Amino acid sequence: MTGNAIFAADVKWLFSIVGLYVVVLVCPGQTLYPAPGSKFSAFGSLPIKTPDSLLAGWHAARDIDEWMVAAQALIHFHETAGTHDSVIFYAREMQRRVAQSALNQPAKLRYTASAGNALARAYQEKGLYEEALRHYLGGITAGEQLADPAIVDQNRFGNATVYFLRKEYRKAIPIYEEIRTQSKDTGLVQQINKQLGKAYLAQRQLQRADEYLSLAQHYFAKTGELKQLLETQLYQARVAEAGGRSDSAFAMYEEVKDRALEHRYFDTYIQAGQRMGDMLMVQKDYHNAQILLSMVYVNAMQWEDLEAQRDALNSLQQLHAAIGDYENAYALMSQYRRVSGEIAEQQNRREVNELEVKYLTAQKEKEIIVKESELGYQKTVKYALLIGFIVVLIPVIGLLYVYYQKLQAQSRLNAIREEASRQQIGAMLKEKELELLAASVAGQETERKRIARELHDSIGGNLAAIKMQLSLTGRDTIDLVEKVDETYQQVRDLSHNLLPQKFTNVGFTVLIETYLQGFRTVPETAVTFRAYPEAAVNALPTPLKVVVYTIIQELMTNAHKHAKAAQITIQLTRIDGALVLIFEDDGKGFNTESTAGGIGLRNIRERLKPHGGTMAIDSKPGRGTVIDIEIPLNHTTNEA
Repeated sequence: MTGNAIFAADVKWLFSIVGLYVVVLVCPGQTLYPAPGSKFSAFGSLPIKTPDSLLAGWHAARDIDEWMVAAQALIHFHETAGTHDSVIFYAREMQRRVAQSALNQPAKLRYTASAGNALARAYQEKGLYEEALRHYLGGITAGEQLADPAIVDQNRFGNATVYFLRKEYRKAIPIYEEIRTQSKDTGLVQQINKQLGKAYLAQRQLQRADEYLSLAQHYFAKTGELKQLLETQLYQARVAEAGGRSDSAFAMYEEVKDRALEHRYFDTYIQAGQRMGDMLMVQKDYHNAQILLSMVYVNAMQWEDLEAQRDALNSLQQLHAAIGDYENAYALMSQYRRVSGEIAEQQNRREVNELEVKYLTAQKEKEIIVKESELGYQKTVKYALLIGFIVVLIPVIGLLYVYYQKLQAQSRLNAIREEASRQQIGAMLKEKELELLAASVAGQETERKRIARELHDSIGGNLAAIKMQLSLTGRDTIDLVEKVDETYQQVRDLSHNLLPQKFTNVGFTVLIETYLQGFRTVPETAVTFRAYPEAAVNALPTPLKVVVYTIIQELMTNAHKHAKAAQITIQLTRIDGALVLIFEDDGKGFNTESTAGGIGLRNIRERLKPHGGTMAIDSKPGRGTVIDIEIPLNHTTNEA
C-alpha cells in the first residue's frame, strides 16, 4: 500500500470516529442498545466531580499530618472512581510537601512510601508498567528501612501484579503465594486470591481460577467492598466465557456494567463493555459490536486510558477485517501500533532496571550473609568435634585423608572423561554436518546429471533431427514444426520439474499455517496469522509465493531463536496493487540505530530487491519488534 493510500484510510476511519465522538459530546450520557435488554453510555467529559467535603478538608489542613490525611482520602476517592490522572496529581503533591516538610526521617519514609504506592497503582492502571515497577521497588526499599512488613508486602504485591500484567506468570505466582501464606492482612490475602484467579485464567487453568475467584468474591460480598467485588465478578464472567458458557458470561458482564455505572466505577464499566463487544463480535453481531466498541474507544480517549484504547482498537481492527472492510482494518491497525508505541515510549526503562538490579543485588547479598553465617556455625561445630576426639580419631583422620585423595583423583578422572565425551560429541556433530553437506552436494550432483541427461537424450536428439531435416531441401516443414513443438514442451516440462511442488499443489495460506503450526506446539508461544483477502493472497504468482514463504521462515527463526518471543502476529494483506507483510513480536527487540540486523535480515533485503520490495523495522530493546514489508505487484523482476 502506498503512503497516500494509508493516509487516506487513516483519515477516513478517524472521520468516522470523530463523527461518533461529536454525537457523544452533543448528547453526554447518551444510552445505546447494542443488544436486547442491554445499554451502554458514553460521556463527552469526565462524569466525575470531587466531593466538596474532600476538597474542603484539603484546603483547611493546618499541618502536614492533617494535609496527608486529606490527600489520602482524595486519592482513595479517585482510585475507586478510576480517574487515575487525579490520583497521580495528589500523590505527587504528597511527595512534594513531604520533601519540603521538617518531618523526621521515619515519618518522611512512611508518607513517601504511601504516595509512591498510590503512584504505582495509578501508572499500573494506565498501562505504564515500568513506571509502576519503579515506584513499587522504591516502596519495598522504604518498607525494609522502616522494618514494616505490611509496607513490604503491599509493594511486593504490586510488583507481582506488574509481572502478571506483563504476562510473566512464572515470576508473579510464586510472589503471590509467598505473601498469601505469611501476610496477616486478610484484605491483602483476598486481593491475592483475586489476582491468582486472574493468573490461572490467563493460563487456561479454569478450575483453579474459579476456586480462587470464588474465595475473593465471597469475602468482598461479605465486607461490602463493591469495587473489588465487581472486578472479581468481571473475571468470573471471563472464566464462564472461556468455559463455553456464553449466555451466563454475557449476563454477568451486563450486571457488572450496570452496577459499575450506577456507582460511578468507570474503569470497570469500560472493561465490561469491552468484553461484551468482543462477545458480540464472536457471535457475528458486527453492527452492535461496532457501536459498543466504538463507545469504549471514545471514552478511553477522553479519559486518556491507553490500555483501554489499545484493547478497543485491536477488537475494532479484527471486526473490520471480519466484515471485509480491509481499508479501515489497516487504518485501525496503524492506530493500534501508534498507541502501543506511545505506551512503550512513556516508560522509563533504564531507571527501573537499575533500581530492580539494586534491589535484587541487595536480596542476594542478604542471602549470601545468611549462608556465610550458617557455614561459619557449621565450621565451628566441626572444629569442636575434631578437637574433642582428635586423640581417638587419628586413624580415622588418616583414612579420611586417603579417602579424600581418592575422591580428588576420581574427580579429576571424571573431569577428563567429561572433556573426552564433549570432544567425542563435537567430533560426532562435525561428522554429521559433513555427512549432511556431502548428501546435499550429492543431491545437487544427481540433479545436475538428470538435467544433463534430459538435455542430451531428449532435447539434444530432437535438435539433431531438426538440424538434419533442415539440411534436406524439399521436405515438408510440418515435421519440423512438430519436432520444434515437442522440444519446446520437453524444455517447459523440465523447467516445471525444478519448481517446488508444495507451492503449486497446496493453497498458499494453508502452506503457511502448516509451517506455523510447528511453532504453536512450543509451550508459552502463541502465533497468529491472518491473510486479507485470502483468495487474493492464494492467487499470487508462484515465484512471489516462494519469496514470501522464505521471508516468513527467516522472521520466525529470528523471533524464536534470538528474540525469545512469546506472542507473534503475522498479517499478509493484498491491497491497492501491493502485498503488505506485517510481522510483530513481543521479544527482546534490538536497537535499529546501532545495528543493521543479522544475516537473516540482510538475506530478506536481498530477496526483496528483485521484486522492488521495501522493509521498515520498528524495534527497541525490551519492547519487541515490528517489521513492515511492502512488495509492489506490478513490478517486473530481472529473474529468468
